[in-house]
Amino acid sequence: MNKTTSVKLIGLTPRVSYEDGVKKQSVNETYVKAVCNMGFTPIMLTLDSPNYEVILSLCDGFVITGGVDIDPKYFNQENNGSKIGDPMMDIVDKVVVEWAVKHQKPMLGICRGHQSINVFMGGDLIQDIGKSHQSTRHIVNTYPNRYFDFPKQMEVNSYHHQVLDKLANGLIPIATSLEGYNEAFIHESLPIISFQWHPEKVPEETSSKMIFDKFKELVNNQKY
Repeated sequence: MNKTTSVKLIGLTPRVSYEDGVKKQSVNETYVKAVCNMGFTPIMLTLDSPNYEVILSLCDGFVITGGVDIDPKYFNQENNGSKIGDPMMDIVDKVVVEWAVKHQKPMLGICRGHQSINVFMGGDLIQDIGKSHQSTRHIVNTYPNRYFDFPKQMEVNSYHHQVLDKLANGLIPIATSLEGYNEAFIHESLPIISFQWHPEKVPEETSSKMIFDKFKELVNNQKY
């Protein structure tokens, strides 16, 4: 459908909550608004779709959203502080990341999504760094790259207790915390950009506008 029209669909990975014992799948409105503001149409990728390949093939790009921790079995570690959620979230993230890589589709990772892209491309995580990066803002150092002309230092928000350790092959670090933890990467050749912080929570900030403008460009400029 979207391959022959101007409509571009962006797949958003879902997250799980429970209310009165009822399991609910949802996407935070901030992600939906960010996609709509780019001129695209968001679509939530449900946990248990029987036709994933058909649905993913309709998407022009993907946002791997934030959420609870990935099961450390996916990066060959025992649980040492991970706060694991519904196992289907890991399965969906893995399917989407692998699809996007295989088909060279634009992908934007945010917070848990940043970690998911790294893990499901072959990297790993430090499972718990304590509370120093939870519900706060901190400074990151940025590095020259082909996509973003960030200031050498800038302040970002922070809502995580896990960080990337080994980067997957092909990922290039473009920002680190003052402690040296990875805060952002791009891929050396694929249309992948990813951030440990949440640009969708502060869309008015210059860095957020740069991130969403670049993702929009990657989606609009891809070849079919």
